[in-house]
Parts: sequence; structure tokens; C-alpha cells
Amino acid sequence: MSFMNGYIKKVDQFAAAPMFSCALLFLVFFAGTLHLINAESPGIALDICNWCLFLIYPLFILETVIHVALGSPRWKFNLLYCLIPPLRICARDQMTGQAIWFPMLAWKVVDSDFREKISKTFSAPMLVIALLVLPLFAVEHYWQKQIAANPALSDLTAIATGFIWFAFTLEFIVMISIVEKRLDYCRRHWIDIAVICLPMIAFMRALRVTGLLRLQQLTKTARVFRIKSLVLKLYRALLLLEIVNRLLQRNPEKRIIRLETILLEKEKEITDIKEEIAFLSERISPQPQTDSELAIQQDTQQFNNRAA
Repeated sequence: MSFMNGYIKKVDQFAAAPMFSCALLFLVFFAGTLHLINAESPGIALDICNWCLFLIYPLFILETVIHVALGSPRWKFNLLYCLIPPLRICARDQMTGQAIWFPMLAWKVVDSDFREKISKTFSAPMLVIALLVLPLFAVEHYWQKQIAANPALSDLTAIATGFIWFAFTLEFIVMISIVEKRLDYCRRHWIDIAVICLPMIAFMRALRVTGLLRLQQLTKTARVFRIKSLVLKLYRALLLLEIVNRLLQRNPEKRIIRLETILLEKEKEITDIKEEIAFLSERISPQPQTDSELAIQQDTQQFNNRAA
């Protein structure tokens, strides 16, 4: 058993950097495919993204087969990585499930210090990337006709949008993999989830339209494009909302007010808990005797002593 464990650890060590890179590249090319299809680009950029996805994907299957053959404790997670390859970016070690490999950090145990370090690492770059949405929207608005008439410009705009989506998705995948309370993190970052999911909705619509017969396309084109336009408008609105949200988080005064509010809520919870503990303690402790009860007890004791 220890012999096999040694092989599992060696595979983990050897595959950490290459598979991290493959998962990251898969997310990059998937972002390109996602946004180029939504832009209805027939150019070579979409073909490059599709071929790269096709060539990278078998590596995830190969890694899964190796871990299944070795009997790795966490081989089932590799099946998940085959379904959603970008999740491989934050794969835990096979033996303990407590460490994650990151560039320049190597293997690190996921603890509070590690979470804080990763969160700070993403903070400033993600704010800058979120602000890039503004000039991109301005270009799309004022150069709308030029973009529609020029396939190369259309591809460039789609790739820029895909880069922003890639950054949001990468941050979310990393953070959701290391936080302690994942549901709470999703609840607090619902905007990020919407930003990630909305282009996929448009992507599924594009795939559906592609698979329809030409007659069906002619009858449904107008309705499809109205839905697609609505999705893209909502996507842009959520990106702008995320910019505001990140700016507020970077404002120290706003942050202090928010933390003070949280502190008051926690102090009230602590007070309520202490009151409930005191109330329950009174119920289970013996009741103090009154003066009359003490007098009766003394008289009874004296009577018993005389009788004896």
C-alpha cells in the first residue's frame, strides 16, 4: 500500500505544474470560443480556439485513467475535471486533500493565511480588469457599424470581452475552491456567478440556432436575436454593477462602516447567547430556600434531636 502511495505522490508532483497550465489554457481558449461564437465570428480565431480545446482535453482523461489505475484516494475528483476541466486549476493533492499547487508558491496547505494571501493577490488586478469594461463598452457603442462591417475588429472586441470573462471566472474558480463556506461565498458573490453564466446562456442559444434547419432559422431568427440582445445587455449591466461593488470594497470609509455594522450584529448575537445561557442556568440550578423554609427545617432538626 505504501508502495502505491509513493507512486501517487510522484504523479501528483509531476503533474501539478503541467496540468495547472493545461487547465488554465483550457479556460483561456474556452473563453475565446464562448465569445467568438456569441459574436458569430466565422474567422480563423474561432477555429484556433476550438482546435486547442480539442488537443488539450485528452490530457485530463489521461490523468484520470492514471489515478484510477493507481487507486488514488481522490480519483473521483478527476472525473469532475473531465466534465469541467477548468476546475483542475485548484485541484487538491490526492493523498490528503489539504494542499493546492500554485505557480511561485508550489504546494501550499489551504489555511486562513493562504486564503487571505490569494484574496489580496486578486484584489487589485481584478479591479483594474473590471474597469476595462468601460472603454470596451464605449468602443462597442460608438464603433458599432465599423465592428459589424470588419470581421477582424469584431474578433478583437470578442476576444477583449472574453479576456474579462476569463479573469472573473478564474478568480471565482480559485476562491470557491479555497473558501471554507462555499454557499456563503456564492451568496455574497452572486454578481460574479451571473457574469460567468450569462455568456454561457447566449452560447447555448448560439449552438441551438446552429443546429436548427434553415427553415426553422428563418422563422425564429428575430426572436433568438431579441433574447440574445437582452442577455448581453443584462451581462453588461452586471459587469458595471460589479465595478461599483469592487470600488466600494476598496473605499476604506465604506469598508469601516460595513465592518462596524457587522460588529454590532455580532455583539448583539453574543449578548443574546449570554442571556439565554443565564436563563437556562437558572432553570437547572437548585432554587434558594426562603427564610420560612429554613426555620421549618431548623425546628424539624431540633425535634428530631430531642426525640433521639
